[in-house]
Amino acid sequence: MGEMSETKAARLRRLLAGPDILILPGAYDALTAKLIEKAGFPAMVMGGYSIAAAKLGEPDVGYLSLTEMAAAVRTISDAVSIPLIADGDTGYGNALSVRRTVREYERAGAAAILLEDQLWPKRCGHMQGKQVIPAAEHALKIRAAVEARYDPDTLIMARTDARGVNGLDDAVERGKRYLAAGAEALFIEAPQNERELERIGREFPDAVLVANMIEGGRTPCLPAATLKQMGFKIVFWPCTALYTLAAAFDKVLACLKATGTTAACQNAMLDFDAFNALIGLPEYQKLEEKYRLTGGNANVHP
Repeated sequence: MGEMSETKAARLRRLLAGPDILILPGAYDALTAKLIEKAGFPAMVMGGYSIAAAKLGEPDVGYLSLTEMAAAVRTISDAVSIPLIADGDTGYGNALSVRRTVREYERAGAAAILLEDQLWPKRCGHMQGKQVIPAAEHALKIRAAVEARYDPDTLIMARTDARGVNGLDDAVERGKRYLAAGAEALFIEAPQNERELERIGREFPDAVLVANMIEGGRTPCLPAATLKQMGFKIVFWPCTALYTLAAAFDKVLACLKATGTTAACQNAMLDFDAFNALIGLPEYQKLEEKYRLTGGNANVHP
């Protein structure tokens, strides 16, 4: 009997054990996930900001439910073979709700699950008006998440939004409590300058640290090599796909409206054949031929 294939959660842990910082773009649907995999990235992240924008056309202010987010996890994970870090928001309730969130996300294909300490309804970490729950309460939610895992390789990541509410000192202390509660990676959201990023690296020399790069957000967008030197192991670019595709489509729509055709902007688009190749039509056609009936008989050739 052959060895079982490596799970996505185990693969993510192997990547984290390697020497490189992980540069992880954000996917918000199966198509953006396929583009990320095609570009050669080893893993990806799924954030609620982009899901809310793409699914609802609404800001990231806590409109999405657990079931909607778990469905997005499944759609994205099923489209690719690389690991997915999934945004579990606040766990959608108390510690018992967190247990269900972890299990639903695992069943949907998440290799890692991110849980934050905001008060629900939450909002994007780079927006104003955030509130956080007591650190002791979130530490219990992290413990519940760790204990609820079906697969011990599933990575539980703790996020704190306390920097924008109570200051960096509180965020650091919360990070220590969440790691002590069992989190295996730490994401201190929205540090406001390079000095704060450097301090986070110094405070947690042995932790798997996450940096979050949102174009135009509160944290300066730094190269991965710089963040690695500061002590970070993972860098998210969660909104890059969303912002890029929105800007590109906006330009093509303006061209179409002004000229009545897309002829002048087709160099900014994939053509019919290239797009069909991206979404796997050639592989589908091979399978179609494999199972095609010929002359009333099944095509049984492998």
